[in-house]
Amino acid sequence: MSDAENQRTTAVAPRFKRAHLWQPAIVNPLNLKSYTIPILNLNDPYSRAFHLSWLGFFVAFLSWFAFPPLIPEAIRSDLSLSNAEVGNSNIIALLSTLVIRVIVGPLIDRYGPRKVMAALLVLGAIPSGLAGTAKDANTLYVLRFFIGILGATFVPCQAWTSAFFDKNCVGTANALVGGWGNMGRVSSAQP
Repeated sequence: MSDAENQRTTAVAPRFKRAHLWQPAIVNPLNLKSYTIPILNLNDPYSRAFHLSWLGFFVAFLSWFAFPPLIPEAIRSDLSLSNAEVGNSNIIALLSTLVIRVIVGPLIDRYGPRKVMAALLVLGAIPSGLAGTAKDANTLYVLRFFIGILGATFVPCQAWTSAFFDKNCVGTANALVGGWGNMGRVSSAQP
């Protein structure tokens, strides 16, 4: 048996222990991905990647979904919008998210999830800050389109954790960051 084959057979994921939550990550020597999710150890780079992934997604969702609850009441009356214009603004926001998600995939392959996540957050922050400047339906459409960019942060969020965690725990890591990131939607939708 060659050395490479011997290493492949010796790289075995450990069974889950509660101590893995605060101890340093146990790293697979073959691919340098973590076998454990050290959620409570912020000194560990695997833990920081985990938390920055879901936190970026959370902030994006918070901003992305902060706008829609205001449309039916406050924004609709201020801008004198019809039901069709409100519906069109919702369609435009969703459409931009779908288009940008397709574009973001290859960008992650080229630049990495961390840089793409940061770029999306910066690009989405600008129209979010300008949300109060809408004067009519057309400006609302433009703002909703560019705020919709934030919905694409789901892609780097999942790619980031997939790059850091091994196959024995990557599903759990992706589920946690996706679920915790989605809390931004729930938080912003509350009155």
